[in-house]
Amino acid sequence: MNASIVVATYNNKKTLEKTLNSLLKQNFNGKYEIIVVNDGSKDGTKEFLEKYKKGKQKLSVFHQKNSGVCKARNKGIQNSKYEIVINMDHDCIAKKDWLQKMVAGFNSEKTGVVSGYDYYGGTSTGFRKSILDKTGGYDEDYGYYREDTDLSFKIMDFGYEFKLIKPNYEHDHKEAKPTGFMGLVKHVLQRLYYHQNDVLLYKKHPTKECEEFLHIKYGFLIDPMQDFRVATGLWEKGKKMNLSSPRGITFMENKTPIHTLAIILGGMGYVLAVKTSRFIGSLRFGKLLI
Repeated sequence: MNASIVVATYNNKKTLEKTLNSLLKQNFNGKYEIIVVNDGSKDGTKEFLEKYKKGKQKLSVFHQKNSGVCKARNKGIQNSKYEIVINMDHDCIAKKDWLQKMVAGFNSEKTGVVSGYDYYGGTSTGFRKSILDKTGGYDEDYGYYREDTDLSFKIMDFGYEFKLIKPNYEHDHKEAKPTGFMGLVKHVLQRLYYHQNDVLLYKKHPTKECEEFLHIKYGFLIDPMQDFRVATGLWEKGKKMNLSSPRGITFMENKTPIHTLAIILGGMGYVLAVKTSRFIGSLRFGKLLI
């Protein structure tokens, strides 16, 4: 089988070059192409790509106005020509055998999605092009967050299987800690807003898999302890309790009993805030989930 690698990018010129260098050096038995979609970057990405692509036959570049990651990925899918399409984030550095392992995951006609990230999708996730054509690709209603899971669930609804593998790549991503009080507030409000997409996901996929993925109880309640674990770093095994974000930002380290108390209170506050945001999402999307 041959493969098309889609890289959606926005304002990440420095790491993007590392990503593309790694993708162009794959030891792969078949044919492959790399499709980069620049989603209206303002950091010189367009100029960099126009210069970088010269003489690289495997590489195609498209530019669009800033429209979000879903539209960028869909543009890449629409311009892909091979039977396997793989989403790769613009900050992931692939080892030379990454592509070979990804495509090898499609060793059964029943397999519709292969991910090297996690359940259900994310970076380093591949799909059969024929199924993407049926589903219409990424649902642009999501904008950002849960769009990967939605696509995997749609493919599973067609009767195909999801497979998790372990290819070799490095996620060269370190989100900067917001500076100042207003920066922190903006970051928190943004993350809370994203969680309204939990409601949209459950509305479109009221299945056992979705309930398990989101930790839903009683058909409308996401386990409060799961929300607490997300805010305090306890969602990841082996980690000690800190006030933190799953994106890798630590806001408060647990050094003293006073810190412990503050982290617990912060975690409880987050639980209330995220449930309030999901309730607003319930009103937006017409499905109760808090």
